[in-house]
Amino acid sequence: MTKKWVSWDLACLVLFIIIAPFLLGESYFFETVNIAGIYAIAVIGLNLILGYAGLIALGHAGFFGLGAYVSAYLSIHLNVHPFLSILLSCILIAMFTFLIAFPLLRLSGYFLALGTLGLGVVLFTLINSGGEITGGPNGLANIPGFSIGSYQFHSFHDHFYLIWITVLIIFILTKNLANSREGRAMKAIHSDEGAAASFGVNVFRFKMKVFVLGCTLGALAGGYYAHYMVFISPDIVSMHNSINMLIMGFLGGLGSYLGPITGTFVFQIIPQISALMEDYEILIKGIIFLLVVLFLPGGVQSAIDKVSLSLSLKGRKTTPKENRVYQESMGKE
Repeated sequence: MTKKWVSWDLACLVLFIIIAPFLLGESYFFETVNIAGIYAIAVIGLNLILGYAGLIALGHAGFFGLGAYVSAYLSIHLNVHPFLSILLSCILIAMFTFLIAFPLLRLSGYFLALGTLGLGVVLFTLINSGGEITGGPNGLANIPGFSIGSYQFHSFHDHFYLIWITVLIIFILTKNLANSREGRAMKAIHSDEGAAASFGVNVFRFKMKVFVLGCTLGALAGGYYAHYMVFISPDIVSMHNSINMLIMGFLGGLGSYLGPITGTFVFQIIPQISALMEDYEILIKGIIFLLVVLFLPGGVQSAIDKVSLSLSLKGRKTTPKENRVYQESMGKE
């Protein structure tokens, strides 16, 4: 295998998937880890949009919720198998995203942020007042769970492997996308749209691609959430959930490969650690987020990367280029 496929972050993710079920046993932390995996899929999509392409999107939970509700509706009312309903919901939402992206991506900066924020509010309002179709404020219950033939997914272990193997596949695909020609074009657009256009990059087309892909990943995560929880409510489409996804991204480190997964995992674990201080959960999350922004602007993943780079260079003779990379990673001139 080539170096492109074998890396320490990929090895860590595979190792986690192998050993986590044995470490967690039957503990209640299992459900937290599974929910973290589902949200990791959505935040990977947000990372493509915001972290790589630099498009400020504040309504990502809207696509997460659409994926959940469309898949749930297809399964409940049309008796579509959960895996097929998730696939169909992703296709439908990709088409919807493609249509709204035409006017939306003509905006930039704060105007784009307000546009995506308004879209999220509209989607929340429609779902919250959707009557029998969406269940209104009461949500949808009795959503069919995952199954393969006659085998039903019941245990945390079953769902763990389904969710986290999906995370692994998406991680590999998005990492290779980021290292491809398209990925370099996204990073160029993030740095300077004018400069990217002068080098022949079709800025609008690449924005469309990354926006549709990122939102579709959000819809995929929503579909998984609906069939895992077997109940959904308008809360998953709310602005509060969009902000949570942004915090997960910033916490892990937007623009990094493993950052969305790291940030989501840490964010989901915090309430469990602070269970005795439930009334102060929001305050604790706010303080942690503030500390990360002030002292780790690259997120938790940047600190992990620095330690990994330091250990890899320790004890051997380094080249001037490696020294320069190391100094830059440590924030030194």
